[in-house]
Amino acid sequence: MHYNNKKILTARVEKVQLVDRWGGEQNIVGTIHATSSHVIFKAETGTREIWLANGLIGAVERGALSAAGCPLVIRCKHFMQIHLLINRDKACQELYETLLKVCKPTNIENVFAFENRGLSEDVRGWNRLDWASEFSRQGVSSSWTQTDINKGYKSCDTYPERLWVPTAARTPVLEGAISFRSRGRLPALTYFYKKNGAALSRCAQPNSGFRARCMEDETLMSLIGKANPQHDIVYLIDTRPMVNAMVNKVQGKGYEDERNYSNIKHQFFDVENIHVMRTSQQKLVDACGKCRNVNEYLKAVESSGWLKHVSIAELLVDPFYRTIHGFEVLIEKDWLGFGHKFDDRCAHVGANNDEAPKEVSPVFSQWLDCVWQIWKMRPRAFEFNERFLIELHEHAYSCQFGTFLGNCDCDRKSLSLSTRTKSLWTYLDSRQDDFLNPFYDATLYDNLIDIDTRAASFSVWQGLYNRFDDGILPREDIQSSTMSSMEHVGILEAHVAQLRNLAELKQQLGKGAAIGMVDSGHGSSSGNEGADGAQSPLSYSLCGFGEESGYCEGLLQPVALRWTSERDASACASPNCGFEFNSRGERRMHCYRCGKIFCRRCVRVTSDEQERVCITCTSAQSGIQHT
Repeated sequence: MHYNNKKILTARVEKVQLVDRWGGEQNIVGTIHATSSHVIFKAETGTREIWLANGLIGAVERGALSAAGCPLVIRCKHFMQIHLLINRDKACQELYETLLKVCKPTNIENVFAFENRGLSEDVRGWNRLDWASEFSRQGVSSSWTQTDINKGYKSCDTYPERLWVPTAARTPVLEGAISFRSRGRLPALTYFYKKNGAALSRCAQPNSGFRARCMEDETLMSLIGKANPQHDIVYLIDTRPMVNAMVNKVQGKGYEDERNYSNIKHQFFDVENIHVMRTSQQKLVDACGKCRNVNEYLKAVESSGWLKHVSIAELLVDPFYRTIHGFEVLIEKDWLGFGHKFDDRCAHVGANNDEAPKEVSPVFSQWLDCVWQIWKMRPRAFEFNERFLIELHEHAYSCQFGTFLGNCDCDRKSLSLSTRTKSLWTYLDSRQDDFLNPFYDATLYDNLIDIDTRAASFSVWQGLYNRFDDGILPREDIQSSTMSSMEHVGILEAHVAQLRNLAELKQQLGKGAAIGMVDSGHGSSSGNEGADGAQSPLSYSLCGFGEESGYCEGLLQPVALRWTSERDASACASPNCGFEFNSRGERRMHCYRCGKIFCRRCVRVTSDEQERVCITCTSAQSGIQHT
C-alpha cells in the first residue's frame, strides 16, 4: 500500500533502542517518527523498519527513568508488542503523550481512513451485499417478505433499513414487537435454509421485566413458527448465561416467558458478557506471551476461559459463506448490517469518560477464532487460508479502511464512508491470490455440522496470538509452501509449452539451429549461487531461427529453475529494503526470474500480468507496473 498526507505530529526521537522482549537479541538503535497515520521505527544501521498503523495501538505504557534509559511499551490490538528504551525522560514523555493522542482520536473522522481515500476508488467494494439478491440466493420462500417499516432507520437505528419478516405479519404486529424489544430490535430474518424451510432470525432481549408481556410480540413469534409448514416450533437461543438474564429482569428487561408463547422452546447458551470476554482474551494473550513452560501455559489457557466462547451457524450449513466473497457477504450481513458496535468494541475512538473502556470487547476477534477452529478441522471446506482471517482481524482495528468504522449501518451512511474512505473488500480483492487455500474443494462438503466440538479438539490460534513472536512459529507453513510450489510448477509448465511451440515453428521454418535450455547455476532452497555470487536465472538460447523470422537470443524471458525456500527467507532479498517477514500475515513473493523472495513493495507485475518480477530483474525489460 502507498500512504500520503502523513503529518508529523512530533519531532523525531533519535537514539531509541528497540528491545527484544525475549532477551535473545541485541538492542537495535534507531529513530522513531509519529505521524497522523503510522508510528515508524527505522534502524540507524541496516534497513530494518517497523510501520505500525495508529489504529492498531491498544495501550502505551512508560516506566521510570533508569541508567539504561526510559522504557516505553506499545501494546497492539493485533498482538504485536514494541519495547523501547529512550535516553531522555522528556523525549520519552513527549512521545508517550503523542502516541496516546494518535491512537485514541476523539472524533471518528480523524482516523486515517478519511485520509487514505484514492482518486479512483473502485466502488464495488461498497456494494458487496445486496439484501434482496442474498435472500434470493438463499431461496427464501413466499412465507417471508420484505418490509419498509425501518425505512430511514425510523424504528431501529442499529438494524438495516431493509428487513424480512413473516408475510402474514401486519404492520401493527411489527410495531408492537418493536416497542417491546430492546432498542427496537424486533425478530427479523437473517438466514433461510431452503432444504427444509428452517429460518434463522435475530432479535434483542424483550423489555418484559417480571410481569410485562406483549401480544404483538407473541403473535410475531407464532407467525415465525408457522412460516415453516414442516415445523412450527421456534427454538429461542439466548446466548447469555441464565443468571445474567435473571439480573436483567430486575432492570426491566430479561427473557421471554414460555408460558406466554405457545410455540417456543428456550435455551441458554452461557456465553459470558463483553466484560468477561475482554478479561478472558487478556488472560489468553498473557498466557501466550509470558508463560515459560508448557504446564504453566496450559493452565493459563484453561483459566482464561477463552476456548469456551464459540457459537456459529450459517458458516456450517452454507458452503457459499466458506468462499472469500461469501465470507465477506456474511460479515456485511450479520456483523455490519445488524449493528455490531465496531467503534465501541474495537476502541476506534477515545472518550473523555469512564464508560468507553467498558464497552471494548473482542467479540469479533472471538468469532474469527471460532472460524479458524472450524477451518483447522476442515481445511478443504474453505476457499480462504489463515492469512485471510488474520488480515480481517488486523483491519477491524487498523482504521485504514471505512468498512469497519461506525457502530451500525446508519452511522456509516451518515459519515458517507462509501465516498470518503476506501473499502477493505476492494483492497482484499486486489490481493486475492494471497488468500487462496490450495486444498479447497468446493464439492467436498455441503455442511459441517458433524465437526468435533469436544474441548480437546480446540487449540490456541498461535498464528494470531503469537504472530509476531520470532521462533515460536515456523517461517514456512504447508499452505504457503504448497501454493508456492503450484505457482512455480505452473510457470515452468507454461515455459515448456512455449519452448515446444517454438520448436514446432523452427521445424516448420526448416531451420536446423538448436534451442538450448541451460541451468546457469540458480540457487536452490539451500542458497546455491552462481560464479558471480548472485543467483542467476535459468536462461534460454533461441538463436538460429533466421533474421527473416524475427527471433533472436533472449526471445523468451528467463525463468528461475529453482525457487528459494520460504523457510530460508527471514527478510526481503532486496538490498535496499530490509523488510522482515516476522509473521505469517506477510506473504513471501518469489521473483519469476531469479527465484529469490521479496516483499510486496519490491516486486512488480508485467503489463500483461503474466510475470511477477523483482526490481533488480526489471532493469532488462520495460512494461512493468506495481502490484
